Amino acid sequence: MKPILAVLALVATSLSLVATATSASADTAPTDTDLPKTVSADVLPTVQIDGVAWKQVIVGDTVYVGGNFTSARPAGAAAGTDETPRSHMLAYKLSTGKLVSGFAPEFNGQVKDMALSPDKKLLYVAGGFTQVDGANRYRAAAIDLATGKATSFRPIFNSTTNAVAVSSNAIFYGGVFTSADKTARTKVAAVKPGDTGTSLLPFNPKLAGGNVNDIVVSSDGTQVVIGGAFTSVNGSTKPGYGLARLEVSSSSSLALPVNTEVRNAGAEAAILSLESDGTSFYGSGYNYGTGGNLEGTFKADWKTGSLTWLEDCHGDTYAVWPTADAVYQSSHKHGCDTSGGLPETKPRTWYHSTAVTQDVRGTNVADDKYNYPDHPGTPRPEFLEWYPKWTNGTFTSSGQATWTVTANDKYVLFGGEFPKVNGVAQQGLVRFAVKDVAPNKIGPTLKGAKWALTATSTTAGKATVKWPGNPDKDNATVTYKLYRGTMDSTPIKTVKVTAPFWKHSATTFTDTGRTSGSSQKYRIEAVDPLGNVSRSDWVTVKIK
Repeated sequence: MKPILAVLALVATSLSLVATATSASADTAPTDTDLPKTVSADVLPTVQIDGVAWKQVIVGDTVYVGGNFTSARPAGAAAGTDETPRSHMLAYKLSTGKLVSGFAPEFNGQVKDMALSPDKKLLYVAGGFTQVDGANRYRAAAIDLATGKATSFRPIFNSTTNAVAVSSNAIFYGGVFTSADKTARTKVAAVKPGDTGTSLLPFNPKLAGGNVNDIVVSSDGTQVVIGGAFTSVNGSTKPGYGLARLEVSSSSSLALPVNTEVRNAGAEAAILSLESDGTSFYGSGYNYGTGGNLEGTFKADWKTGSLTWLEDCHGDTYAVWPTADAVYQSSHKHGCDTSGGLPETKPRTWYHSTAVTQDVRGTNVADDKYNYPDHPGTPRPEFLEWYPKWTNGTFTSSGQATWTVTANDKYVLFGGEFPKVNGVAQQGLVRFAVKDVAPNKIGPTLKGAKWALTATSTTAGKATVKWPGNPDKDNATVTYKLYRGTMDSTPIKTVKVTAPFWKHSATTFTDTGRTSGSSQKYRIEAVDPLGNVSRSDWVTVKIK
């Protein structure tokens, strides 16, 4: 949701006879039933935008999108065709991905964040706008979802609001501002909720340093957690360095032990996002240079402010969203070795969407290769086998793809500036769904000539056949079947591998008893647990 300051190849090892099956990792049809399922990696057709999406909010079967864009077009339409004007906000149907035609409030600047009122009738908005539908609304507004129009709610902020969070008694804003309703408020403030007028509340913690990037409120409305680049809160740096937990009634700081471990603030580091599921809050950040030590995600307890787990990947994490069993992340991760995840490689490969377990599955280890800040000995989650492929966008000039993620019990939604997902043209917005809803057509990645099966014969009567690993984007388990002569025959070798994608190593098989001088042809196929099949081309070898 916020501008960044910094912007894998498969590991293949030849094995004799069979590929080793490494420890199980979760997938959409996991063999280890103790690990949660992810959504499918199928790209579901969704309305497209011509800019960037910063936030999505699900209300029943409607999804509200805020960002920096001026038009929308249907899934499958090329840029510049079949465009419908939309000024920084739109709505689409969750079940179909189609644009809602009657919802079109007009903002004159970008929408950075949105939050739903407890009665689900109003959408509170933060951003850089100063007008909505031609009426003055200074970086804060409320949209009546029944009419699609701005209400008379109109707090006045003197600069950008980055974040908004809602309780039954207050609307909390965080950002760049130094005044609210012409009263001094440094980067965080609270106003009275409602659909008429506005009233500034006494909440007024003292922040120093950088901006507030995000804010979440406890389920009872008595506490908020703020995250950003600020370096102290109420005179304290621990807690208060990039993170603070605050009592709403007094503005005083509360204990936040997670801030002892997670230290992101200043000019080159920040907490970028926060989310809450009522019992835990989750955060993510970036660090480039000095001032920070986290580029991944953490989970902490609302009651105590203590760390539950920390995912120590390298590569900025822009947004996080918890579901019942998994936590989805928007990022540009490129190395998660210290947390048991995907390895750092040369040249780097970027992963813009990942998922981890809700519970603790191991312990972080020291970074002894790349000299990144690390968190050895802290608890970590497990990475789930879910890796859609994204194409970087150009709209923000940051060279990124995803910026935000939102979910419910059936769908996971990503937004950003990407032009394609899994090679499919789908700009800015995309839906993924659970297995019972998705078409489940994503299979092992390589096929045809791109899956480089080789066959050689250097010993009389024998052929040595070798194939690279061929992992699946949303399943850890792949079954490899090697055929000789015809696909109608029984496979001469079957190898089942359940492992993260980077451990689907190359496999070598020696086919014996062949007639010297004869020509033998071979083909390999990979099958995922949902029945999707990828096949290599046939290769022919003359037996020595």
